[in-house]
Amino acid sequence: MPAVDTFADRYLSGDELWGDAFTQEQIEEWFADEREASAALTGTTPSADAYRSHGINRLHGYRMLPAGRFEDALGVGSSFGGEFFPVLDRIGRITILEPSAQLRSKELRGVPLRYVDPSPTGDMPFSSETFDLAVCFGSLHHIPNVTKVVRELGRVVKPGGWIIIREPVVSMGDWRSLGRPGLTKRERGIPRHLLESAVRNAGFSIKSSVFCYMPLTQRIGDLTSRNLYGSRVGALIDRALSISTAWNYRYHAVKPWQKLRPSSVSIVARRR
Repeated sequence: MPAVDTFADRYLSGDELWGDAFTQEQIEEWFADEREASAALTGTTPSADAYRSHGINRLHGYRMLPAGRFEDALGVGSSFGGEFFPVLDRIGRITILEPSAQLRSKELRGVPLRYVDPSPTGDMPFSSETFDLAVCFGSLHHIPNVTKVVRELGRVVKPGGWIIIREPVVSMGDWRSLGRPGLTKRERGIPRHLLESAVRNAGFSIKSSVFCYMPLTQRIGDLTSRNLYGSRVGALIDRALSISTAWNYRYHAVKPWQKLRPSSVSIVARRR
């Protein structure tokens, strides 16, 4: 009989999330590996103006928020804060949990940025019910203890407050392999059902959960020399491609045709 790949059965299948049940020692090792990994991979940027996903964020996130102001906003792994531009005129104060010492700025178009170092434990150094809005765009998949961090979001967001989370929900390859081009050592996607479950269990009601970032969108953008993720038209193209290939979604692809599926999910949820 062929040997059973227990790792594949548990983690590459998407049934369990690799890292979510790590010991504290394992979490600290992961945290140390990832602290400056994104800065080393992409290089630092002098400002937030290089942020490229405003179209996606507006279509699948910000446009679904209610009217009015958000006096206290939290960004998880938001680096220079560029993702806040679409709602900047509606925000009073911005706090950013950011591990990198390189990806920081003093202000965002006149709005002061307060940076806080995250703890490897996942505990957030904020009082309960502090924030009206929290956003997390592409940061959770760099973290081992995802469920703990999402649970903390449920604690620090006020009842009636909102979160927007956009994360890869595919494996991003077998992370046991070294040298995945364009990726940090530890990052791996979060299975969609586990991400949604973590959000609900943290006390949120999901108002919207949609696929996005279908790989063909990037290919089209490269061929036309355009950033399709930054515009409404590009985001709508990506939405159409994501809907048409959603039937092919699986967490871990092993054949080329299995990669023709949306790679991320955008969630908008309200704290109960």
